[in-house]
Amino acid sequence: MGGADVTVVEDGDVRVVKVGPMGPFNNNAYVVRDVAAGESLLVDMPLDEQPLLDAIAAEGGVRTIVATHWHQDHWMTYDAVRAATGAPVLVGSREIKIPADRIDGRLDDGQEIRVGAIRVLVLHTPGHTPGSISLRLGRVVITGDTLFDGGPGKTFARGDLETVLRSISARLLPLPDETAVLPGHGANTTIAESRLGYAEYERHPKPAGFHGDVTWR
Repeated sequence: MGGADVTVVEDGDVRVVKVGPMGPFNNNAYVVRDVAAGESLLVDMPLDEQPLLDAIAAEGGVRTIVATHWHQDHWMTYDAVRAATGAPVLVGSREIKIPADRIDGRLDDGQEIRVGAIRVLVLHTPGHTPGSISLRLGRVVITGDTLFDGGPGKTFARGDLETVLRSISARLLPLPDETAVLPGHGANTTIAESRLGYAEYERHPKPAGFHGDVTWR
């Protein structure tokens, strides 16, 4: 598959295929599949094109595509994926920096997407961008660029960092300890590990204006 790693997280009939790291920014994409129903959903459309298309084909195609936020590195195979699947593309309702002709619908906080019998819950988790979303399904949460292994997603101003930390503490850390965190870049982690990291971060005061590529330690 063109050099990209392909790994699988399974939880009952829920199968999540992670494709990545891919492209110049080491992005991850995810194919969420209800094994019993044979229905799938794609999360994000980064480079590289061929490994991603191969993974989609191996899972029998996808019926829906969700983009976690508007940044271009998560959209770089949009044309190829749309041509191959014909699937509609959905984004968070507060994500405004996407041309209208590239999206087919918007997702509100608390809305559910059905993938066969799987209920995928949309969580509005702003900070990295104003309209960033995370997707919870069973004991898995796909966090885009909101929460990584080792810290929050990159932020571009002090207010952005405060916002993403609120998103993490209020929307993600209350999830069960064993919940697998599948991020838009890098390695997987868990909510338990993220909660420990966040607590460590809070123990050390940060200078005014602190933001950017932040780690828990």
